[in-house]
Amino acid sequence: MRMDYDLKIGKIKDNGKDDFKKTIALINLLRKELAKFDYDGDHRDLSHVLFEINKFRPRLAAKKQRLIDGEIVRLHKSVRDLITDRPGYIQKSNPNFLELKIIIDNLEGMNLSYMYNYIDKYDGNAYNLIRYLIFDEKHLSFVKYILDKYPHFINVRDKNGNCIISEVVDKYLEAIDKFTKTNLQVCDDLFFYDQVLESMLDSKKIDYPQDVQTQCLRKVSKFLNKCDCSSMSYDVKNKLVFWTNELKNRLEGVKKEENLAHLAYKTDIVIDFNEAILSEVQRFNADDLKSEGDRRELVTSEYIITVDGDQAEEIDDGLSIRKLPNGNFLLGVHISDPSGYVSKNSILYDEAYRRTTSIYSPLERTSSMFPEAYAKDYMSLTEGKNRFSTSYYLEITPYGEIILDRCQFKKTIVNVNKKLTYDKFNTLADTGSDDERLNETINNLQEVANILSKKIIIDENYRLANRGVTNASGTNVTGDSNSEKIVEYAMIAANSTVASYAAKKGIPFIYRGHELNKDYLEKIDYFDKKFRENPTSENYDVFVKLLRDTYPTAFYTTDSKIGHMGIGVEHYTHLTSPLRRFADCLANEALDLFYFNNVTDDKTIYDFEERLKEGCRHINAKKKTIDYFTSKYPKVEK
Repeated sequence: MRMDYDLKIGKIKDNGKDDFKKTIALINLLRKELAKFDYDGDHRDLSHVLFEINKFRPRLAAKKQRLIDGEIVRLHKSVRDLITDRPGYIQKSNPNFLELKIIIDNLEGMNLSYMYNYIDKYDGNAYNLIRYLIFDEKHLSFVKYILDKYPHFINVRDKNGNCIISEVVDKYLEAIDKFTKTNLQVCDDLFFYDQVLESMLDSKKIDYPQDVQTQCLRKVSKFLNKCDCSSMSYDVKNKLVFWTNELKNRLEGVKKEENLAHLAYKTDIVIDFNEAILSEVQRFNADDLKSEGDRRELVTSEYIITVDGDQAEEIDDGLSIRKLPNGNFLLGVHISDPSGYVSKNSILYDEAYRRTTSIYSPLERTSSMFPEAYAKDYMSLTEGKNRFSTSYYLEITPYGEIILDRCQFKKTIVNVNKKLTYDKFNTLADTGSDDERLNETINNLQEVANILSKKIIIDENYRLANRGVTNASGTNVTGDSNSEKIVEYAMIAANSTVASYAAKKGIPFIYRGHELNKDYLEKIDYFDKKFRENPTSENYDVFVKLLRDTYPTAFYTTDSKIGHMGIGVEHYTHLTSPLRRFADCLANEALDLFYFNNVTDDKTIYDFEERLKEGCRHINAKKKTIDYFTSKYPKVEK
């Protein structure tokens, strides 16, 4: 006898109780019917009960939603047990089996929508939810979470029987088309859909029938037939062939052995320098730099130290500090200046632009932005050696105010008095040194860092999302020791001060932007509350991962109106690591033109603005391929 579930649902909906009590009543109805579930009975439309629960659930207050979500988890286990505990003779075409699958798909969709706070995006259709997560949210970690937590979820189909893989292939082909038509400009979507498809097809639980594979391969063939290769350059045609073959291999399950050459070509990451660049390095002669040195001020009155990690070889920054008669501090941030060694018209500079950053981790051998002979042996601020630098002198009050009108930027030659590691600095801060000037420098730096820490308020979520994660160029401070905080605050002070100067004067400049819109703030607040509900170490790890996946990344821009919300400053830039980040070189170029040389003609200003815009686009896009490269490299090495 067929149960009329809609009739029972109607009675509950019309009972005059509030939404929470109605939801509980519906859950109890579903639990009762599942308890007497029989594969030989007639349980069609049982899933209608769950659909009604899903309608009420988003309307409930947060506290009551959490109670319902606990019930949903228990229901999911009950339904899974009905399938896994029954004998294997049950046909998958059995109507009751199919009804259970509908319920499972929806329970998993409800759990998933709660996990990532997409309750309002889930309408009871699992296909629509996964479609939203892949094509709208575009978070690879979300896709991987689905496959890990609910391995069958990826197999849901739309009402016409379409498989999500087919739609991913469509987007993949659109990305290839865009990549080739824009002359190989980095396309984020291409790497994203490549990884999505890889994650899907590598899942052991995925249902990938022959007809879907055939349909997808036909799409690739149709795409190639429509391509007009006659107008393509040699490089574009090669990349077109490469990426379509990557897609074919994915679809056909071909496990091509990846090696470093394959990965480097795919991401346009270059490890070694070509012969033309090496020949330029070999012709370097320090004696040719005399004219450059004559234009710079030799710094002799400052005691300069460098503070870096144990393994650091390219030393871009040094610090000096002294108290002024008016009670303020004069903090000197001395940054290696590549422009003194490398012409902006040279192939070395062009190659640095192409690479955008040095890549350290997880490489066993560094992919440097500049050749080692330049970066390490000549441009690094080496103890006891004269080096070209740009020195930023910041006057700081005892209350942490940086007096912009009294700050000075100079083209200098510096000679580092002492090279320290973070650990050595911390030891000397505790025990002291026989060198009085070193002691004074360490004590003054600690005092200034303590002052700045009260003015520079770094967002805790920004710190959590970025702290402890070393970026590819190795330019971010990841520890919390005394010395690391001193370096961090000094670099933030220099970067924000110079950016504020550029914004105030209205000169073309490159800024580091970071924005938090309402949606992101709500998600982060949601994750934070979820962790506080059950603050175990395991849940904390999940919270940090969710935060890092969701928290917006900073980017480069020429818009001075975009501040850096993570660091909490109105203007910010990157200029303290020019040996390892090309954005810093662009900031240096801007200062050369508009601060040191006071260029004012309109054509130069316009041309440089366009150069900066293209530089921001290029560096922002290149970061995605570098992240892909560094994530894949360890697997390639194994």
